[in-house]
Amino acid sequence: MHMHNAHQTKSLKELVNRFLETSPFQKQLTAAMVRAAWHTIMPKVVCDRTEKLYVHHNKIFLKITSAPLRHELKCNKDGILMMLHQTMSHTLLQDVVFL
Repeated sequence: MHMHNAHQTKSLKELVNRFLETSPFQKQLTAAMVRAAWHTIMPKVVCDRTEKLYVHHNKIFLKITSAPLRHELKCNKDGILMMLHQTMSHTLLQDVVFL
């Protein structure tokens, strides 16, 4: 019976992921999830200086108001992507672009 529940859970997860992939609201959902993840994984000082955040073609675009902070974040782009992937396991984000 336990194996059956595990299969049901996996199927439900697959259904949710399939829904998200095919939903006409997928872009808005992804953007909202990225925004929520950003505010979860980043310290308050970074969030306070994030003027704009949007997702386009599997890239997250960030406008950071502080040049030194923007430079620091650019240097840690891979780490940021990794943290976003850990927070949002089904994300297809491939790059972080700083504006």
